[in-house]
Amino acid sequence: MNKISTCAFALAITLVGLAAFAQNKPSAQTATDRDMGKLSKDGYKAMRDVSLARLAIFNGEPAEAKTYTNEAETALEKAKTDETAFTKAESDLKAPSGMVQRGSGATASTTPTIWIPVDGSLTLGEDYIETPEKSAGVAKANEMLKKGEHKKAMETLKLANIDVSFVMEVAPLDKTTSGIKEAAKLIEAGKYYEANQTLKSVEDGVRFDVTDVDSTPKKSAGETSKPATTSASAKK
Repeated sequence: MNKISTCAFALAITLVGLAAFAQNKPSAQTATDRDMGKLSKDGYKAMRDVSLARLAIFNGEPAEAKTYTNEAETALEKAKTDETAFTKAESDLKAPSGMVQRGSGATASTTPTIWIPVDGSLTLGEDYIETPEKSAGVAKANEMLKKGEHKKAMETLKLANIDVSFVMEVAPLDKTTSGIKEAAKLIEAGKYYEANQTLKSVEDGVRFDVTDVDSTPKKSAGETSKPATTSASAKK
């Protein structure tokens, strides 16, 4: 997958900022029911805290590392109650075209698992062909996304005949939670190397999952395909 960061049609967005995080929703949905492109702000924070805890251990600051693991635990508890969680077998998760699924060295589980979308990107289809009309459509959608008008932006892209996919980074809720709790105990016990390795395993548990938005009309005869994608990570 080729990422284009300098083109006029780049979608400079942060998906975490676009999501509406409702309260008092079921903690798990089927993958087909969830709002596409919606991320868990608390899940994102938890994974960020995991990275910061590892950095603190590396810098010889165990007290700070413990603070970050505590905050990660709290964030995941909140993530359990938001509407972004969904249930799906790991073997059914879909990696982006041209990319290897994370953790592909191990056999993917077929057991239904609760996943939390912790990061993601909005990606143009591989058959995207730049035209003035499509560039204008992307620019208009980008402005809508910045204002939080998520659905309007998607409708604009569809009207401009632009296929869009969401590339999610999803974390297994239970394994992530137990891993962070174990790391916190190891830090308290002064076992910093083991704590770092446990936190690394938490990060390594993240997987990709791609969801295509409703397909747009096919390109007309005679058009040539120009592979291109653009993405914007929630990690800033």
